[in-house]
This record gives sequence, structure tokens and C-alpha cells, in this order.
Amino acid sequence: MTYCNDNIGGDRNTLVSGFLWAWHCHFFAFFVTAGLLIGTSLAVPPIVSGGNNGNKAAIVDHLSISAPNPSFVREATALLTEAGYEVVYYRGEKVTVDLYKNLPTYGYDIILLRAHSAYISEYRSLAIFTSEPYSKHRYVYDQLRNRVASGYIEPYKEGDPKYLVITDKFVRYTMKGSFDDAVVVMMGCTGVKKCAASAFAQKGVQAYVGWNGPVSANHTDRATLFLLRQLLEADATIGKATLKTMKHIGRDPEFKSTLLFWPIGSAAYAINAPNGELKEVKN
Repeated sequence: MTYCNDNIGGDRNTLVSGFLWAWHCHFFAFFVTAGLLIGTSLAVPPIVSGGNNGNKAAIVDHLSISAPNPSFVREATALLTEAGYEVVYYRGEKVTVDLYKNLPTYGYDIILLRAHSAYISEYRSLAIFTSEPYSKHRYVYDQLRNRVASGYIEPYKEGDPKYLVITDKFVRYTMKGSFDDAVVVMMGCTGVKKCAASAFAQKGVQAYVGWNGPVSANHTDRATLFLLRQLLEADATIGKATLKTMKHIGRDPEFKSTLLFWPIGSAAYAINAPNGELKEVKN
């Protein structure tokens, strides 16, 4: 399912452009531009809570800028800490290209990506937003390879901000290290597109859960909390937890999007083993 109004084209400085349907029914435009390569390394001081057995979880809350939900953060943190996880929380302004780049190296067992995302069908790529203002002079090596791009809210008016976004190619080729069998819940729109799901799997994710179309922030927050309860309190497998979430929370009421998981083989795994490892449950 794709909700895109694509308009692909551009000149020698514009490799890709198009319109993306994203969270909250906003449209986002997606551009890749050329320039000078300037790398940056931004310090990311996260908020850390709980933890008593070496397990780690991250909440990457890009949406805290435009759709803050402190209740979701409190409840998700409580569920994870009660299950023995140290929870690291990244506020919206801390969600940068460099954070995504280094995310696999931090050793998280569970990662909640509460971030704007959108899919562009002709380009066949998922865009995941950062809070960094766009500049054609930054990350140009990645921009020229369609790994980093520009996104903005449509209808766009002159002077409105543009933001850096990462694509599934960034996940495959720019992210450092490996996710080492982590579980990733991609809470944004169209996050379970195969291009993104397979990229995260290639980077070492054991199970990747996301929506197959647009979804509201409120609905994905409710569904993610229910999913966490199934995984952490009921010791449900990835497959059963996802199915129960759909049964009790349901599809997005407006967009009819469905929560799915990838790869199919992760259906039989549960987060109930020591040290946060996934354990295969055999009937």
C-alpha cells in the first residue's frame, strides 16, 4: 500500500525528488542534492533509566518535537525497566544522522523508532527523518549515493525548514557495526516496506516490526505499548504479539494500515531468554 504523489526528476544537482505521504497526513518532499563533503559528529547525551541485568533498550523519539506524547514515553520506559532493561531515551533534537549512523554500535536489544517516515514508490526507498536542518554541504558522500536526503512538510512555503533524512541505503552501507539480533519497532508510516525491513535485517536485526501504510501518532503509540506488553509481560512470540496487537488495537482507523513483522522466520522468537536474547519457541 503506497500513499505517494511521486514526481521524479531533477537537474544535475538534483538526483531524486518526489512527494511522500507521512505521519499526521503531512506530505513530505524528498530530495538528494550535491555539494561539498563536510562530516560532523554531534554529541548525543541521552536520558538513561533503570536496568539491572545488562539488557538495553532505546526510545528514539523524533516525534517529540511535533507530536510529543510523554505518557507513551513513561509507559514504554516503565514496561522496559520492569522487564530489566536499561532504557536510553533520545529526545527529538538528539535524533541526528550521526545517531542513526552509530545506533547499531550501542548494543541495544530493543529499539523503538518513534520517527517520521515515508515511502517513495518510484525510488523504492523509505525515508526516516532526523531533526537536523538540511544542508547540501553536509554528508554529501552519502547524498550522492542516495543514502541521505532532504525532507520537508508540504505544502511547502519559502522559508519553511527542510530536514535531513536517511534511506534504506544508509542503513545498509553507512550505519556502523551490527544490531546483533536486536528487535526494532519502526513506529512511523510505511515502515515495514521490504526495502527497509530487509536493510535492517542485513544489518543484524533479528525481528523488525512496522506498519504497511500511513499511521497516526496516537494509533502507533497505542499499538506499540500493547505489543511491548505482549513481548515483555506475556512472553509472546514476535508473531503472536503482532497478531494479538492487531486483534485488540486493530488497523489504523483512518488509513487501514496493518502492523506486520519481518522476516517471516522471526514469528517463532520470543524475548524471554537471559541477557535480552531472542529465543526460538518450538511447539
